[in-house]
Amino acid sequence: MEAVFNPRNERDREESSEMAAAVEILVYADRLNTRHGVARLLQGAPGIGRVECATTGDELVRRYVRSPADVVFVAVRPGEPSGPAAAATLLSVAPDASVIMFGSSGTVAAATSALVPGVGGFLQNYDGLYPEPAIAAAPHDTAPLAVERPHLSERELQILWGMAHGKRNLQIGADLALSEDSVKTHCKRIFRKLGVHDRAEAVAAGFRAGFLS
Repeated sequence: MEAVFNPRNERDREESSEMAAAVEILVYADRLNTRHGVARLLQGAPGIGRVECATTGDELVRRYVRSPADVVFVAVRPGEPSGPAAAATLLSVAPDASVIMFGSSGTVAAATSALVPGVGGFLQNYDGLYPEPAIAAAPHDTAPLAVERPHLSERELQILWGMAHGKRNLQIGADLALSEDSVKTHCKRIFRKLGVHDRAEAVAAGFRAGFLS
């Protein structure tokens, strides 16, 4: 029988606290204003821990190997191959890395065609990650696009936090006293509710919906 999370239970509280530890993020962008903009937005945000930036593909790999991040954001621009190349290099060294590409709305088509195997998805500005410089300078009453927030159960939120920390199903199950098959079932439900297909997309959707912030 599946264990049920009980906030009055000391062991459950400890496990829930562990699952809610801060998410560590690594950002790659070849433009200084993009790197600093993303870092400023993320640093100090609820649920976010260490945020590091890399300016080259080699630096991205070095930083990840030295201290693996839970999520890696890679900036892409139309006609500029450095972003996809950096992502491909990192994934060749660390195939389990959770990599999400991001860019302005005008780069959607280009980024979609540039996605390399292993990349979890693509975020455009106003998907909850960062503003482009021109948008950042716009009047404050410019509102982001509304994102519908799905409902996730307490258990599903705990599992989503596990995904964000790069834990495998077996590790998440051990943390929550669940079988690996039960965790897989919960993951399928999470994917369906968030409208995603894999763990990296689920983590990105979790940030956009405010579950991981």
